Amino acid sequence: MAVDVVAFFASFYVAMGLVNHTWTLRNFFSIVEVAGWLSIGMWIVIFARVGMYRRSLALTSRDEIYYTIAALSLGILPQLLLFTIVPSLSTSRLLLLVAVCLATLGVGGARAIVHLAIRVQEDRTFRRILVVTPAHLPMTLGSDRGMPSQWSLLPYRSNIEQAAGNSPEAIVERIAWFRAAARDGCDMVLVEALLPPLAAAHVADLAARGGVELRFAPPELQASAFDVRIDRRGGQTLLMPVPLGILSPPAEFCKSLLDRAVAFIALCALSPLLLVTTLAIRLEGPGPALFRQLRVGRNGRSFYVFKFRSMRLDAGNSWATTNDDRITRVGAFIRKYSIDELPQLLNVLRGEMSLVGPRPEMREYADRFSMQFPRYADRHLVRPGITGWTQINMRRNLTPSDVEEVLESDLFYIENWSFLLDLSILFKTACEVFFHRGV
Repeated sequence: MAVDVVAFFASFYVAMGLVNHTWTLRNFFSIVEVAGWLSIGMWIVIFARVGMYRRSLALTSRDEIYYTIAALSLGILPQLLLFTIVPSLSTSRLLLLVAVCLATLGVGGARAIVHLAIRVQEDRTFRRILVVTPAHLPMTLGSDRGMPSQWSLLPYRSNIEQAAGNSPEAIVERIAWFRAAARDGCDMVLVEALLPPLAAAHVADLAARGGVELRFAPPELQASAFDVRIDRRGGQTLLMPVPLGILSPPAEFCKSLLDRAVAFIALCALSPLLLVTTLAIRLEGPGPALFRQLRVGRNGRSFYVFKFRSMRLDAGNSWATTNDDRITRVGAFIRKYSIDELPQLLNVLRGEMSLVGPRPEMREYADRFSMQFPRYADRHLVRPGITGWTQINMRRNLTPSDVEEVLESDLFYIENWSFLLDLSILFKTACEVFFHRGV
């Protein structure tokens, strides 16, 4: 937050010099006395509300730029409206616009540097974790739980339930695995079980005395399509499932409203491009310019997705590959610039798809993947999207062998969704298409 504030003030100072052609601190203080503090305060509040001060979702330093653009976009329109209604609050709307443009580089660049520094520090932080598994349970070692790569997980099997007893055997047993943690230089003990209250008290006391972090990771609470909150009623601890943010009624309504509004505007603005593409496909050879393909949508319902035809009529429904000889010349061009995906805006208007979400899959592949991966069906909790987190972070031409990585990326989006994340994905998609990468 401190870095953001400094970068915002620097952006206003440079904007003052460019717009007012003065670089004196007296003029700068007169500008930021009201308008500057108000603008910066509003942006800091917006940054906080959309999660910019929680642990960043960005996987690269460049992503910080996209998040910053998205967050600044959320704040600029309300500020312009406020300063237009009450002109005395700001001497120049132009100065505000220039400051926003500079803040994109200043704030975004500063956050990218901080993000990179944190990532470097985290990569250097090597943690050794002792994983204690009760004797009657299989030892998973957290291999299927998405543990950080810099964690070294050391297995240890124990009759941990006996820790509540007072027998010498129980005392030796509950100390033995702490001794193993100290011997191996572990700074955390991960217990793959929920212990009885008395046993948990003993173990927590030992951990506090030894300066070792203690975490419980029962297999029953692996990642799922809902959050879990803890509530206490008397002596009973209750686990309450809480729907993910993207599944809440207000989020669904706002996301649907935004999708259809943007889709309608985009179809109107891109109508000349759509017409030219249609003519080019028809002139290249016989057959329709559009084709429909059955895909799996929200809640597992089937729907027909619309796309510009980029392959021969006899191409079939097999998975497309790089340099596929079924792709036509016009098809190669429109696939390179993702023009073939534009008719899916019609699916968005019909409520079958969203602008951002997991890509819809063909039924035969979806059924096969659902049998292979227990959480594959979680992708169908939301409407599929034209673009998504997977598309901006992975190559375009994926194969069935990539399904596990695709699923992990899609679940990350569903579990960490926010309007800021959607906006940043849309910004990044536009940039990727503009620079000819294709998504």
